[in-house]
Amino acid sequence: MKRHYYWLGLAVLCLSAFAGCDASRGPKVAPCIADRVAWFAPDEVNLLPGPLLELQEQGRDYLLWLQPDSLLHFFRIEAGLAPKAQPYAGWESEDVWGVGPLRGGFMGYYLSGLSLMYRATGDERLLRRLEYTLSELEACRKAGGDGYIMAIADGRELFRRVAAGEIRTDNPTVNGAWAPLYLINKMLHGLRAAYVEAGQRQALTLMTSLADWFGYGVLDKLTDEQVQRLLVCEHGSINESYLDVYELTGELRYLEWAGRLNDRSMWVPLSEGKDILNGWHANTQIPKFTGFEKYYTHTGDVRFDRAARNFWEIVTTRHSWVIGGNSTGEHFFPESGFEEKVLQQGGPETCNSVNMMRLTEALFAQRPEARMAEYYERVLLNHILSAYDPCKGMCVYFTPMRPAHYRVYGSEDHSFWCCNQSGLETPAKLNRMVFTKQGRDLMVNLFVPAAVTWKERDISLIQQASMPESPEVTLILQTGRERDLGLLVRKPSWSPEAMLTLNGRVIVPETDSAGYWVVREPWSGADTLTIGFHPRVTAEKLPGSERYSALLYGPYVLAGRMGTDSLPASFWRGIDNGANNVIPMPARTFVPWTAETIASHVVKIGDDPLTFGFDGEEFRDIEIEPFYRVHFERYTIYWPVR
Repeated sequence: MKRHYYWLGLAVLCLSAFAGCDASRGPKVAPCIADRVAWFAPDEVNLLPGPLLELQEQGRDYLLWLQPDSLLHFFRIEAGLAPKAQPYAGWESEDVWGVGPLRGGFMGYYLSGLSLMYRATGDERLLRRLEYTLSELEACRKAGGDGYIMAIADGRELFRRVAAGEIRTDNPTVNGAWAPLYLINKMLHGLRAAYVEAGQRQALTLMTSLADWFGYGVLDKLTDEQVQRLLVCEHGSINESYLDVYELTGELRYLEWAGRLNDRSMWVPLSEGKDILNGWHANTQIPKFTGFEKYYTHTGDVRFDRAARNFWEIVTTRHSWVIGGNSTGEHFFPESGFEEKVLQQGGPETCNSVNMMRLTEALFAQRPEARMAEYYERVLLNHILSAYDPCKGMCVYFTPMRPAHYRVYGSEDHSFWCCNQSGLETPAKLNRMVFTKQGRDLMVNLFVPAAVTWKERDISLIQQASMPESPEVTLILQTGRERDLGLLVRKPSWSPEAMLTLNGRVIVPETDSAGYWVVREPWSGADTLTIGFHPRVTAEKLPGSERYSALLYGPYVLAGRMGTDSLPASFWRGIDNGANNVIPMPARTFVPWTAETIASHVVKIGDDPLTFGFDGEEFRDIEIEPFYRVHFERYTIYWPVR
């Protein structure tokens, strides 16, 4: 087969750039296009008491509750080994939509969840689970003898037929098998985290073996057109995963394979700024663009950067709900469709927001902008934080936008939806975007209780925050020997007015082009910066509509508590994600105000916890709170207005 090296010249230049990381688990190749923003390691940022820390602890408990031998059941079968425990139910082993189970779908995120949570918390129990799981996967690799370690039913035969040119694809199947490339992507993603975050060398062996098995055994036997046909099926960010292997090994074949795994049906039109998304399965597309952005950083091909940025703009401005999530029933739709879709039960999918946050991180690292951090804040506080139940920490698949509706959550052992999969990793990453570093400057992106230690510079920062109850945020900065530091603090659009005081003295810092206050002071070694925000209740109309309006208080989406009439017997679902189980909503959802005036009728009725209500006499019994706090009852986010 003809090989394609037309872009490898730039890649060869990249080989001379080595990352200054721990050689035992760090990259061997750095991107050609360096990030402007760097991330703190998970163990350098600690969440402090608050909703995010509570969710992180629930996520850790669930990772420890899961039994690796049950998750390994089908991996051992495909390797010719006897399983050690029965498999879990739901998507792990039951037929779904007539395409079979998504066997092994949980494993990749289980590996990344264990690795990231261990790095974030230092809990040795997580490390022991990770080491055991990797040892079992290594046993599967040795038994199979060829590098294939997946749980896909008859996966070797499936891919043998693909390599021979027998490729029947739709979404979500290849030759009748459910999303096999997606499963490979998730496994590579999890193995990368085990190596990079938890230092497990065995994970790199498993990662390269699997990548080579698919690269040599399938990709090298297909023409580019055949590969593009294969990419019709959902494949996550498999292009990014091959770039991960390239970074960690420096072997150019992985960069070449990554280039062939870029889906032309998405990157070409989006690089030209075309919104072709209507009707497309949303979460099939979103992860690709993180891969496109990473491909840009390793090759310098600006078309892929344009594609990723145009996609982000289009999704966030034309296809998103007030909570930051996008799509309904898993598919994008035009702005004119919001009025129809708001009444449907399948609202934005949690997976979509997880992947949009990953894309935002990638774009922000290259070109930091306050509006990107503000979008991330919107999604984190209103979709992600609200998507986990407060009792068991189980994740929602869809978050209905339907007035007076309710949501259901995955069960611990009988759902294993895709959103539960990404939901394994998300609680370990809640600290990722709070603080970042830009050169010698420290950036504050999110106003949540957390602390960061910049080890290389002997600098620490504690952020005290209890929003939404208190609009005041306090930053306590400790500088050791080095005091050459700029503190860059995001200037949020939801508080046009704010007062900043440094050690009791009012300051008026400049705002940089990215939308951050720039505080450069002769630091004393122990300094306190206090920010007094002035959030207010605002209204945000349903896109393309004058008939519905949502309410926000600062960055928090508000929801009306609509009672517990006619709710399901259980809020935790098995294989059924609840999308097709609608118990009719109560009739009283209409409010007699316009989209422009509804916010003026909201009054505060409680400070701790912060609660609101309407001033209209017939609506005084409706309590309004930040959406993330409303669970196990009906809620209204979009109010039908006059």
